[in-house]
Amino acid sequence: MIENTISAILELPMPSKYLTTLVLTVMLLIAACRSDSSPYDAQNEGVGAASEAAPAIVHSDKTFTTDSFTTAGWKKSKEYDTETVPESTEIWYGFYQQKDIEIRFYPSHNAALSAGVPAAKGSIEGAVKRSKGGKLLDFSGGSFTGYADYLVAGNAVLLCEFDRTRCDELVANLK
Repeated sequence: MIENTISAILELPMPSKYLTTLVLTVMLLIAACRSDSSPYDAQNEGVGAASEAAPAIVHSDKTFTTDSFTTAGWKKSKEYDTETVPESTEIWYGFYQQKDIEIRFYPSHNAALSAGVPAAKGSIEGAVKRSKGGKLLDFSGGSFTGYADYLVAGNAVLLCEFDRTRCDELVANLK
């Protein structure tokens, strides 16, 4: 097909060749630059990945406390009520390297997996549904609650702002 198009262009008078070549070039550029994703998808790449891919699970043999994470560099800010998060024993909002991280503690690693992972997925899906203009922001009581990923570390489930990078770094600092 391309050979036929090139042959047809070569047979055209000189000014028509330039015009046709220009039109074809513009069409190819448009096709090459076209994307099936929306601007919302591009801004939130990886958002909700936790619901589609296996969660990161580390330190399955350890039990952590808020002190474990504060020693690793996490700054705790506010404690939340555990009533709305089944089986959780503590829920803390805080930050690490200027990113919001909520940590939900459970009695065991198994409880973190069986109850914590579904709750984390629900929080992430809820944040995506509430997002406006591609921004994962939801200010409830003045705190950021639009998390995009999560990480299971022992008996704790960490909800991570935008992606898991800072959560991975924080967990790497745990002793």
